[in-house]
Amino acid sequence: MQTYAKPKSIKENSSFTFCSGCDHGLAIKLVAQVIDELNIQRDTIAVSSSGCSVFLYDFLDVDCVEAPHGRACAVATGVKRAHRAKGNNKIVFTYQGDGDFASIGLGESIHSALRGENITAICINNTNYGMTGGQLGPTTPMGQITATSPLGRNKEYHGFPIQTVQHIAICEGTCFCARVALYDIKNIYNAKKQIKKAFEYQQKGLGFSFVEILSSCPTNWKLSPIDSHKKIEEELTKIYPLGVYKDIDHE
Repeated sequence: MQTYAKPKSIKENSSFTFCSGCDHGLAIKLVAQVIDELNIQRDTIAVSSSGCSVFLYDFLDVDCVEAPHGRACAVATGVKRAHRAKGNNKIVFTYQGDGDFASIGLGESIHSALRGENITAICINNTNYGMTGGQLGPTTPMGQITATSPLGRNKEYHGFPIQTVQHIAICEGTCFCARVALYDIKNIYNAKKQIKKAFEYQQKGLGFSFVEILSSCPTNWKLSPIDSHKKIEEELTKIYPLGVYKDIDHE
């Protein structure tokens, strides 16, 4: 009896191009599984941003648009509205890093949520700008050493990190908002559950849905993959608590 199969929405013979221990591959697999389960592969359009997320089109077998840095939600809005004007109910989602979603593209992200754009945004939060060398990002915790904060993040110079999920949750156009992690099996299953719910809410036309995924970055954290997951479990989840922060069907 077959217990596991590669998702149909993952391209054949795709080579893993992320760093060893990176959670991007797992996050993409969960998205692909959700697309398969909802049977929406032919009706899904992905919008990826600059950064590590740009490689989405190498793995996911759906139509993909590459957006300029920080503009993924704006591009997704245009794609969704253009198809809706033609009577096509496409599922449109963004796949972004925390620097892209919550710093360079914060205006686009917040206002997409405020307008209640019927798109889904997925943000991979690894607390730094991973592709360009591990610089301090909008979600870098206090005290974390990065390429541009060699003495650690401090409030006097860098300010405080942003709580992305909480900010999106208070936007009236947001219908669903959750923060998940991938450091063990229980949380992997929960992450898939919340991603699926975000897509289902878009299918229902309920508004803006958002899932933030706490993700490892062993290369820039200078930790092993195992220790990177320990860091998420023991440190990051205390700074960025997991959970569903908004669900209009349960309020």
